[in-house]
Amino acid sequence: MSCSGSPGRHRRWPALGSWRRDSVIAGAGILLGSYDLAAISVALDPLGQRWHLSAAVATSLGTATLVGMLLGSLFAGVLSDRFGRRRLVVADAVAFVVTTVVSAAAPDFALLAAARLGTGIAVGTDFAVVFPFVAETAPRARGGPAMLWIMWSANFGTLAAYGAGAVLLRSWPAWGWRVTLGLGAVAALPLLAARRGLSEPVGWDRARLPSVRAILASAAARAHRRNLTVMSAATFCYQVGDQGLGLVLPFLLATVLSASAASGAAAALAVKAVTIPASTVAVVLIGVLGRRRLEVVGFLGRGVTLIALGGLLLVAGPVPGVVAGVLLAAGYFFGAGGPDKTTVIAPADELPSEVRSTGQGLCQAAGRLGGIVGVSVYGVLADVAGPGAGLVVLGVAALAGAAVSLLAPAGTRAERSPTGGGRPGPAGRASL
Repeated sequence: MSCSGSPGRHRRWPALGSWRRDSVIAGAGILLGSYDLAAISVALDPLGQRWHLSAAVATSLGTATLVGMLLGSLFAGVLSDRFGRRRLVVADAVAFVVTTVVSAAAPDFALLAAARLGTGIAVGTDFAVVFPFVAETAPRARGGPAMLWIMWSANFGTLAAYGAGAVLLRSWPAWGWRVTLGLGAVAALPLLAARRGLSEPVGWDRARLPSVRAILASAAARAHRRNLTVMSAATFCYQVGDQGLGLVLPFLLATVLSASAASGAAAALAVKAVTIPASTVAVVLIGVLGRRRLEVVGFLGRGVTLIALGGLLLVAGPVPGVVAGVLLAAGYFFGAGGPDKTTVIAPADELPSEVRSTGQGLCQAAGRLGGIVGVSVYGVLADVAGPGAGLVVLGVAALAGAAVSLLAPAGTRAERSPTGGGRPGPAGRASL
């Protein structure tokens, strides 16, 4: 299987080949990654009970996944800019299948944690490479919307994991979490076969730099430094709350509602369902409001609602399930309707082809670091002061994200063409 830079040397699917199909094949990995992150969150409560783990130790499984995603994003971004997008998305699909199977079959905590690290590397690689691939495969005016729709579809992966967990844990409390994880590997097999038929984007082939050193020097150049700093900081702040909360959501709800693991997963499904209409709103409004405004409003809404719920839990103790559900759903709505989309697509939309994946990887690595902070802080605070304290910290991180987003330089490509992106021009760069 050739992996050279020349698009013509790669086998493509006959007749049906199109940028839309290629974008769907690449983007399906993001959906599976979202499924997997939600699936491990479903497993935390039953694992905590059956393996006698504290909240901090149980949530460390989520932390291990995020550490893997951080490493995958960092290294895959640079490798993708140097050696090509295609070989990375094929390799990470293989790694995802293997490590997910090991996770589902793990007999003890140590092997499960190691497997989660490996799965995180595979998912992190996808987040670093898929969006640059789509930006360079789609026509110039279609790249931004295509990336938004990929993020929209990722919500269904999360919902599928929560739904599967609710059903399987109720039917088989002892090992339903294993099946929930294993279903991700089953779904990834046809994706692996499909990705082998992809070709390298022409834009990358034209713009690629001759060495990793040259790529890193270009990414660190003054022309890109401020944008990368702001985008990385915004992604960090968002993922403190999003992955910090998402990886413990069923666990949190089971605790707040004093319910079973199956009921916690079902409640998480109900809460996360709001991300579908919210994501649709984001796709529609980003062309009207621009990426920065949408991002700031989303951060503010999420921050206020999480702080409100956390404050209620701290001051009043247990709150009615309806109140907790409504506030959490509101927080998820604001996040999914803004920074959940904007922080992910920004690097692929802003940067030129020769450093696009490197920048994407750096921003995603910052996000995974934020997720690690969020999961770790929540786990510790939940043990010491209850879930309310953890939620307040996650809300404060969202407010910080709103402040950071206001620092984005005015007149960037995002503001002139909020859903721009697409195939690079003759020099290999996206037109500005």
